[in-house]
Amino acid sequence: MRMKKLIVISTVLYTVAALAALGFISNWFREQLILGQSVIMTTLLIGLPAVLILAIAAYWNVHNQWLALLLVVVILGTSGYVLKSHHDAYGEWLPSPAAQDIETSGSATLTHNGQTFSYRLELHNPGTVAHREFLVITRGKQERRVRLPLFGDARSGYVSAKTPSDWIVMQPTEDANIYLAETGRFLFSRKSFRVNLQTGKVIVLSEKANQEKP
Repeated sequence: MRMKKLIVISTVLYTVAALAALGFISNWFREQLILGQSVIMTTLLIGLPAVLILAIAAYWNVHNQWLALLLVVVILGTSGYVLKSHHDAYGEWLPSPAAQDIETSGSATLTHNGQTFSYRLELHNPGTVAHREFLVITRGKQERRVRLPLFGDARSGYVSAKTPSDWIVMQPTEDANIYLAETGRFLFSRKSFRVNLQTGKVIVLSEKANQEKP
């Protein structure tokens, strides 16, 4: 009986903690959870169902202590890995709720095929696990936000932009809805993207692994 209680309590605590972490990372599930999007998210998305399956097996086979031991190993292993990954990326063992902090590149204007729009890059909560990076497109009175996967689990390294091109530069393509976006020298994550302004789909075209400060 004690073993069953231990299995239930440890599984419930792990599940609550994992769901809270996933919720925090995904803006409380307003955004899609994608395997491979980050090391922390991938570990939790794999670890959570694994723990639940092991917990069910261990609960109904309580005399098999190896299952209970394996459950504990998976819980401690995934928890420790997530905590260490967060510490390596952000310098803290646990994420802390932060007030909404937004920095912007300032607006640039682009004209193509007789259409003119302005764009800017916004960094939301830079340097935290809750960071988000958005390309904001304004046409007339309509504004569209497209999330760009700039920093992943890394720290949001940047210098404040003096001009919009310090952070982001957009170029047209033959398709009126598709543009190329490349990060500028004041972002320490040099990437280029293919952005569909109609669907919001973003494809990473290139990425430089080693960055140097300007």
